[in-house]
Amino acid sequence: MAQCPEANLPTGGDFPVSLVRNADDFLLRLRQIAGEYERTFEPLISRLRQQYTGKLEEQLVNDHLEFHARVYFVNAFLAALNWRLDQSPGNGLPNLVPEVPVRSEERRTVRFLDYLGLERDTDRPLLIVETKRPGDPLPRLRSGQPASTYSEIIARGCSGEALSGEWNNWLETLRDYVRSVQIRTADLPKRVMITNGEWLVVFLNPANCFMDKGQCAPSKILVFTNREEIEQRFNEIFNYLEYHQVLGSAPPLTPSELTFHTDIDASQINQAIYGLHLWYFEKPGYKPAPGIKVAPVVFLRNRYGAWIRVESPSTEYELSHSYSDLNQHLDEVKQAAQRLLFEINARLQTSLNLRSLDEHHMNEEDLALLPGVQELGQDEFLVVTGDKTHYLMPAPSVPECPYHDWSACKRDGVPSNPGPLLHRSVSPRSFFISGELHHCAHRDVSGAKTSPIIATNRARCGPYSRWEGRAFCKIWRFEQYLCCRTCVFEEVCTRGPVFQLPCQASTSATRSAPVIRGKGGHATW
Repeated sequence: MAQCPEANLPTGGDFPVSLVRNADDFLLRLRQIAGEYERTFEPLISRLRQQYTGKLEEQLVNDHLEFHARVYFVNAFLAALNWRLDQSPGNGLPNLVPEVPVRSEERRTVRFLDYLGLERDTDRPLLIVETKRPGDPLPRLRSGQPASTYSEIIARGCSGEALSGEWNNWLETLRDYVRSVQIRTADLPKRVMITNGEWLVVFLNPANCFMDKGQCAPSKILVFTNREEIEQRFNEIFNYLEYHQVLGSAPPLTPSELTFHTDIDASQINQAIYGLHLWYFEKPGYKPAPGIKVAPVVFLRNRYGAWIRVESPSTEYELSHSYSDLNQHLDEVKQAAQRLLFEINARLQTSLNLRSLDEHHMNEEDLALLPGVQELGQDEFLVVTGDKTHYLMPAPSVPECPYHDWSACKRDGVPSNPGPLLHRSVSPRSFFISGELHHCAHRDVSGAKTSPIIATNRARCGPYSRWEGRAFCKIWRFEQYLCCRTCVFEEVCTRGPVFQLPCQASTSATRSAPVIRGKGGHATW
């Protein structure tokens, strides 16, 4: 991108910095931006063209055009999608940073991203934006072969076909940016956007378009050919580019709201999966005790690969400290989740199939967009549970394991530190205690759970989290001593050759084995 000294220019947006809450608000801002752009930008270009003459000066004008388009239109356009450059210290840091340096994996030099959108709290990359001059056109196939849409042309360009103009270089640059950011942060951006202020191209799944195993599917690329089309399809732009939507923290929809969204109908939704909205908290007292509340969630996948979260209001279920009440809690959550899915199917007039957790983790693209566990805020999580309705299973998949009890582990020389957990604990975080079948006191299991995923072991960890440096155990942030055989992620975690449990599953073991309560509410077999 051409560099230009910062000038005393308006920032494209004497617009209020209040949150844009819906697509209608975005449309109003969009129309305001367009009017401001035409009133301010066009006279400036006219003056520049009168001032500069000759080949060299004409190039200077063109270089300035890109800068001006960004300042007058792109900044305000992104701000209307809640990507802000202008957060005050009281409101937190900006979530959009221009001219971000990144060391190129292709060139081994430092290149500059026009814009990088970040998750404010973690600096996780979310959005890459590349800007071009207003006169730069959308691509054509140099071969002259027919193509039905611009999405198909660009997809074929991503696969190596020759395109008109500089498009092949632009796509290679975006590929380099995506890969360089992924290598430096261990995270893929969720969206990539390229625009000249007139047309707009959005890559909904950068992994599909720019990583080695990607299919370059046209369905993953949205193209808006001009300002008029951008305005006509404003709802799509808001749903796929708005900060909270990209972050994945957009407020959930209720079943009754589904039919009010124009991009949600039976033809758009092709997959469903259960999940939980989970809150972890500490109960006050002489010895603080952990508390866990959950609410059933259903995630719906649309044909573009985006996930929509549906949740019923006021349906929180607290996990009881009485172990004998566990099955009742699991049944209540299961019934609520099934009611939620039934209502979704009734509203959309569908009969959606549920994807298993194992299937979800085998799909790298979907896992990147909908991680198994996602932290929404401090001690607030979204947990994907697949075709199950809770992260807890009623009973261990391997019966008669002695290592639920710390004393048995000590007898065999494998006790976990710091000692037996006899009370529900907040430090370490252990909701279940020694002797309960949902507790694991084995030292080797604890050590494996806390081990970090790093570059050298990631491939051997199986279909797992893409976040290097985090604990191998997915639920480590809110539960550290759960028996893996009672966790919904058991099948996912045990796929990796690095993780071997001391108890081995038999073909006769089943999840639905009955639990018989013994003295004190402890489960026995």
